[in-house]
Amino acid sequence: MSKLTITAFESIKPSAAQFGELFEVQLNPTDYKKEWKAEVKTIKLSGLSVVMVKPPEPEQIDLSFTLDDTGAIPGPRKANIVSKIKLLKKLGIDVNPSTHTTNCLKLIWGSLILTCKMNSLSVNYTLFDNSGFPIRAVVTAHFTEEVDLGEQLAKNNSPDMSHLIEIKEGDNLPLMCEDVYGDSSFYLQVAAANE
Repeated sequence: MSKLTITAFESIKPSAAQFGELFEVQLNPTDYKKEWKAEVKTIKLSGLSVVMVKPPEPEQIDLSFTLDDTGAIPGPRKANIVSKIKLLKKLGIDVNPSTHTTNCLKLIWGSLILTCKMNSLSVNYTLFDNSGFPIRAVVTAHFTEEVDLGEQLAKNNSPDMSHLIEIKEGDNLPLMCEDVYGDSSFYLQVAAANE
C-alpha cells in the first residue's frame, strides 16, 4: 500500500532542488478535505445585473494523520515522534535559509498530487511513555496550492490588458465595445470593470 509522502523543494520550478529528506507518513490519513473558492460579484447598472467572476483561489487542503511509536504498527522504526515532527516542521513551516521563504511541497498519495505550501501544522500528543516522552500523536496540517505566478498570468492574459483607448468627444461605450470586441452588448461589463 502506498503511503502519503511529502517532499520539499526550494521553489515551484520543475528543476528546483529537493530540500531535506522525504517525509512518509506511518499511517495514511482516514480522510482529507479539499476546498475551492471563486468570488462571484453581482453589479447593478441601469436596472440590469452583471455577474463578474474572479478566477478561483488556489486549492486548499486539510489533512490529519497519526504518528505512532508504541510498536503497535508493523514496520521499521525510522525515528521517534519528536524527530518526525521536527522534520515535518523543517520541511513545511520553517524558513529555508537559502531561499528566505518556506519550501514548496509536493503531496502525493493515490489520486492526490498537490504542489503547495504548508500554512499551519498542529500536533496533538495523545499517548506518552512512563518518562513522559510522546509515543503517539495526531498531526493536522493545512496546505494551499502553490501556483507559478508567471504561468497563472499567462493563463489569465486578457485582450483587455492590451487595449488603451483614448476617448474623444462623441465616443460612446457601446460603439467602443463594438470596435474592440465585435459586440456592443459588452458595455455593461466594461463599465463595471472601469468604475
